[in-house]
Amino acid sequence: MKTRTGRALLLSPAFDKTEYLAAESLGLRSLAAVLRERGADVRLFEECPVPLPREVAEFASDCQVVGVGVLFTRQIPEALELIRKVRSIVPDAHLVIGGQGLEFLWERVLDECPELDSACMHEGDVTLGELWDRVVTGGDLLRIPGLCVRDRGKVALGRVRPPVEDLDSLPFPWREPDPLHYRDGHATAATSRGCAAYCTFCQSGNYGNRYHRLPRWRARSAESVVAEISELVAGHGIRAVSFVDDDFLGGDGRGRDRALRFAELLAAQPYEITFSVECRINELDEEILTVLQAVGLRHLLIGVESANERDLALFAKRTTPEEAEAAIALLRRVGIDFSLGFIMFQPLSDTDGLRVNLEFLRRNRVGSHRRVANRLEVYPGSPLLSYFQRRGVRFREEKYRLYYEFADPVVAKLYGIYRRGLLPFAGVEDSCLRALFREETRGVPDAARVRGLKSLKDDIAAALVGLAEDSLGMITQNDVLVAESEISTRVSERVAALYGRLLEMEGETHVDHG
Repeated sequence: MKTRTGRALLLSPAFDKTEYLAAESLGLRSLAAVLRERGADVRLFEECPVPLPREVAEFASDCQVVGVGVLFTRQIPEALELIRKVRSIVPDAHLVIGGQGLEFLWERVLDECPELDSACMHEGDVTLGELWDRVVTGGDLLRIPGLCVRDRGKVALGRVRPPVEDLDSLPFPWREPDPLHYRDGHATAATSRGCAAYCTFCQSGNYGNRYHRLPRWRARSAESVVAEISELVAGHGIRAVSFVDDDFLGGDGRGRDRALRFAELLAAQPYEITFSVECRINELDEEILTVLQAVGLRHLLIGVESANERDLALFAKRTTPEEAEAAIALLRRVGIDFSLGFIMFQPLSDTDGLRVNLEFLRRNRVGSHRRVANRLEVYPGSPLLSYFQRRGVRFREEKYRLYYEFADPVVAKLYGIYRRGLLPFAGVEDSCLRALFREETRGVPDAARVRGLKSLKDDIAAALVGLAEDSLGMITQNDVLVAESEISTRVSERVAALYGRLLEMEGETHVDHG
């Protein structure tokens, strides 16, 4: 490949960790790998604050290209602030923005942020590589497919570039040789792109599959995935991997065959790892779970999202509560830890639907504060936005994020209690999960301790959901202030008792009270 030397800086903005869990920026790391293949000297800084740290400002001062990645729409204001600060340091560099959180907002951010030069549309692997080549050689940027650019004061929306079909042709995400970055022995990896499902709430199923005619789910080969794991183990001492695919099993026979091949190849390696995946509940059976468990599968995130029929239809899940309960029972029988994707609230939620959701969670002893207090996020351009607007839901936008009021005032009050009153459960949940992760990913896990921590995790969920049900009953009969006061007392008592059990199992030095 013809290479061009120079410097490139890639940044991700800081974000609210009470809303999203922290993880390394695989998208930016993939782009860094592409630029390094082209000869660029690349640095990457994740969760970069404003004002810019000294080392970021110093490196940026001599860059030809600076890119900012936006994973969540709500990060856009912070991303644009980063762009403005960088522009004040490097007036002549090309500043580009991109990422999933920016989908269909490219023209708008260029209009509203004159410091920006371009926005990368959809997947950026090939587009950013071509942008780099032309920036360092003085080429014409208007002819780059997949790039929205500013041209003589006006925004020009470029021709759409199809996504990469052969994911094996891309380099592995770049990981800097920093011994502290992976000091806990954990890394993330992506083995596929897209999703075969049509869930209306999800950016992947809507934005990611709207603009091309390739298969909705595109996957790397099992050989490529195992090769990346081997590199992570050898180069960074990785012992645990979280696969962040929207659906590791892909929704059809191709995904299942790939998973079996992956297990075969992983079993032949001279090392052992543990790993976690995400998938749909209607893809699970005992064979595939036991095969993957034998080579290190320790945790699954399964997308349940709701237990009431109205919301399941609204979300286009194409699964049933019965399938969800069967999947939960199967995972417990096989002995694999799991968590749920669950959207408790949406703009038109009513108390009957919430009651059905809570009964499901209680019956199956599952749930967490993040899920019980989770409200549907509606994104600009999503099909759900027009659906709700036609039904009278009013949205207001603030800094690119859409806000709404619940149609039912009782639901609005209940959401406030769940969000604030049940929050202490988040700390004991996190402490329990950290303890379970430490135990399951060490050399020889203590089986009795693992069982004890899983039992505690279920009991935490049962206590949380029980108090959520009590709140629902109280708020429909009493004043909201009375309900909040009573629930707050009960929450404090239950959380203290649960922390006490965790202390007995773990020892006080290992427990973080949040």
